[in-house]
Amino acid sequence: MKKLVILIAVVVMMLGLSMPAHAFFLNFENGYGRNGQTINDIPGVSFIVTGGYPWIYGDSSTNLYNTRSIDLGTSWNQHLYQHYGNVFAYLSTASSANQGKIDFTNNDGTLFRTGYTSSSNFYLEGYDTNGIMIASASGGGNLSQTDMGWLTINAPTGQYFDYVMIHDTGNYFLVDNMSGDATGVGDVIPEPATLSLLGFGLLGLAGLRKKRS
Repeated sequence: MKKLVILIAVVVMMLGLSMPAHAFFLNFENGYGRNGQTINDIPGVSFIVTGGYPWIYGDSSTNLYNTRSIDLGTSWNQHLYQHYGNVFAYLSTASSANQGKIDFTNNDGTLFRTGYTSSSNFYLEGYDTNGIMIASASGGGNLSQTDMGWLTINAPTGQYFDYVMIHDTGNYFLVDNMSGDATGVGDVIPEPATLSLLGFGLLGLAGLRKKRS
């Protein structure tokens, strides 16, 4: 009986450790870049220069933006634009820089979500490797709200996102706390199933230790 319990615990732990972790979460706070720098250093994803305009890191702690950090409870200037932490992403300040492309290296994502603050209508579109739009979502302007707006797109069954396009109607937006299931992107986090299996494995070992004592 003891051998059987040990075997089950070991197998469960092996399953928990070997299952792939596909989810990603990008909050731009992890030291990739500094305020005003082009976003070009996050593994597994490319923030593409679109129409000659790059994606840029914004850091509200520099006191250069009209922003408010929701979780930190800190405001700067007119605090019109909401985000989390100190750092967010935006496009060049030119009004014509109203859309940006985000390209996933492995082209295998089926879900993408982003928080946004915009003074105009905001759009999120997902494209496959043939450049065909396969999913889209939109939201209204939301300056000076208590939280960011959130948009999520899901690829149709059997299809995958190669890249997403994000835009409004005049470059009056910022984005933060992006997440999805494309592999190899940024700071990969374990899937809930992986954590559960690992937890069961640890509980099994704890039970064995208690029984022996």
